Amino acid sequence: MADRPVRLAEVFYDHLFEMAPATRSMFADDMTDQMQKMTDTLLAAIAQISAQDTAQLEVVLHRMGREHYERHHVEPEHYMYVAHALTRAVRDVADRDYSSYLSSCWIAVIQWVTEHMVAGTRAAMGTPAIPHPR
Repeated sequence: MADRPVRLAEVFYDHLFEMAPATRSMFADDMTDQMQKMTDTLLAAIAQISAQDTAQLEVVLHRMGREHYERHHVEPEHYMYVAHALTRAVRDVADRDYSSYLSSCWIAVIQWVTEHMVAGTRAAMGTPAIPHPR
């Protein structure tokens, strides 16, 4: 995926808007900047997770969740669509390289990222975070 991040973003947004058409109005007509932001964030997240340096990333994701709520009215429920759309995009872009191992890895990353963004969203909404089962 690292060699095709922009393609991943394109396919992700195609899936997101197909699954949740109402989310399209949350974005500008020209998605170029948004796709680059998404690509940059995803690559940075993967790099920090790979380096096992996640404390700062958790703070950034929390802030992003809060900002997405305040600026774009992204609700916790929207992240379910984000997770599914990104999982499908990984499958589509990986094509023949897709495997159950790759799927499991990406699902874990996607769940971790969305969990922290939802926590930021819930904080902005003034609702308690749902505790993570251990």
